[in-house]
Amino acid sequence: MVREHVIQVGQVLDKYELLERVGQGGMAIVYRGIDRQLKRVVAVKVLHKHLADYQEARDRFEREAQAVAKLRHENIVEIFDYSGAEAAEAAGSSYIVTEFIDGKTLKQQITDRPIAYPEVGAMVVLQMCRALAHAHAAGVLHRDVKPENIMIRSDGVVKLMDFGISHMVDLERLTVTGQLLGSPAYMAPEHVEGRQLDFRTDVFAVGIVLYQLTVGKLPFEGKNPHEVLKRIAECRFVDPRQANPRIGNRLGRIILRAMAAQPADRFAAVGEMVIALEGYLEETGLASDKAVGELGRYFQAPAAYELALKERMIDHLTRRGQQQLADNDRAAALDVFDRVLTIDAHNARVLDILDGINRRKRRRTHALGAAGVAVLALCAWMIHRNAQPPIAAPPPVLRDAPGAPAVPAHRTEIAHVELPAMPVDASPADAVVALATPEAGPEPAAPRAPAPDAAAGVTTQIRVSPAKDSEYAIGGGPRRPVPDDGMIRIELAAEAEIHVSNVTKCCQEESQLIRPGDDVMIVMGWLPGHVSPSCEANPSAEVRIRGISAQPSDRVSVVLGTEVSVPLGNTTDKTKTVEVEFLGERVDPTPIKVTIEAGKTREVQCQPAR
Repeated sequence: MVREHVIQVGQVLDKYELLERVGQGGMAIVYRGIDRQLKRVVAVKVLHKHLADYQEARDRFEREAQAVAKLRHENIVEIFDYSGAEAAEAAGSSYIVTEFIDGKTLKQQITDRPIAYPEVGAMVVLQMCRALAHAHAAGVLHRDVKPENIMIRSDGVVKLMDFGISHMVDLERLTVTGQLLGSPAYMAPEHVEGRQLDFRTDVFAVGIVLYQLTVGKLPFEGKNPHEVLKRIAECRFVDPRQANPRIGNRLGRIILRAMAAQPADRFAAVGEMVIALEGYLEETGLASDKAVGELGRYFQAPAAYELALKERMIDHLTRRGQQQLADNDRAAALDVFDRVLTIDAHNARVLDILDGINRRKRRRTHALGAAGVAVLALCAWMIHRNAQPPIAAPPPVLRDAPGAPAVPAHRTEIAHVELPAMPVDASPADAVVALATPEAGPEPAAPRAPAPDAAAGVTTQIRVSPAKDSEYAIGGGPRRPVPDDGMIRIELAAEAEIHVSNVTKCCQEESQLIRPGDDVMIVMGWLPGHVSPSCEANPSAEVRIRGISAQPSDRVSVVLGTEVSVPLGNTTDKTKTVEVEFLGERVDPTPIKVTIEAGKTREVQCQPAR
């Protein structure tokens, strides 16, 4: 049946009066309205007329409204009401009533003013991820994450809209010629190829949004939709760190993992991405629990906020880099200093620090070079000396008795001088010392190349944690076990690199430059453990895991058969307990407590219903 009734501004739908039209999407027209009974402003989303004429479209609209109505989260638009069949018949179309958001869509915000600092984009996406984590835990897959479906409230709160409706919209976008209308730019490869979608499909879309906010453009672009789809299927795009050096390595790795071509290579759950973004922001000096206030100030006065943010980040990152240098974590310090220089290329404070590092490096290089030249000169002289015939000397005269004739003494051949064997990890300076002090044999008579003063080794202490099953190596030397107490004491004569690892593969391997007399601590961070849920009783069962995210009460929805990363964090305990719930027919919903060990994978099988 074709409906003639057209909904207009001023019309009253049940108890909701339509005040003005505020937006339109592929699914519905949005009006600002007022609830006449509760006297509150609401948003009324009316299904497009061409979709309202189809029963299947109305049924799916209702099912999605019911699914999203059970979600209660600060970063999800709340649904207040749904028209129902009778009201929809009277109004001429189905409609959903939601809270009204005083603000703009993220698409409008970045069109009006692109985001200059990646950290701002990370704060926006962090709130998006928190919303998706809550939805996934309730079994709701969004399938249409994009800036048009994200509202930014005037106080900085991010609101995710239009859950689960995109699947129907995608079907309607296909014309008789098979062309895909609308923007496919946020689809995942499995979506383009018609493969099964799961929660990791939303993770890919979030990665695209984060890329767009931090780089300033979409990762997949083309002359037409088919070219864009082809590039998505091939997952070809410019590394975000190359497109915008301000992004840095840590945030760049988060984006690349979220946008991995294969779902198995992405964050197994969006809750893991929440943890990664929180860590990145904390490193930058932006408390993750203050993101809403930060964004509120940004969207109210972007220019002033960016100016203040620049100074805050430069100061925090510089001090962080200096602390890392003091802790002998040079690689991390250089990475942080690089971030400062992408913000302020002429920062005198950081340039002075880097110049000091380079001067020390040059001095070490020159010292080692001079020692190497001395070694070569000494070796060449000794080889030359041994190749020469012995120097003739007036033979001494031996007299046995007074008046006996003189008997010339026999000449003694000079033995070949063997060079002392050097250990494989010896430095050029060690070689000079060894060659200058042979273990046996007379001193050479001829002048020799001067060797530098051989400084005695200085006692150096390295504390390693964890000590059990750990090994260490100095330079390229052999690996040795770390003592039970974790204390390594060595005599060190020159700067060297120590490498520590654990044979059980529980920890992250670490390398650090140490100097004679140092007393340092090297902590190998725990590698994440993994939990792999499976369910023979119901292969389509829903799985939720509690204890993975920073909020212990949060439940993360995962896919059966995938390995889910369980970060252990900065703790002395190498284990963590999580709760795994299996929901569905023929399975026991009682949470299963599982102890996950660092670097190990624990398989969990569902229990049949009792």
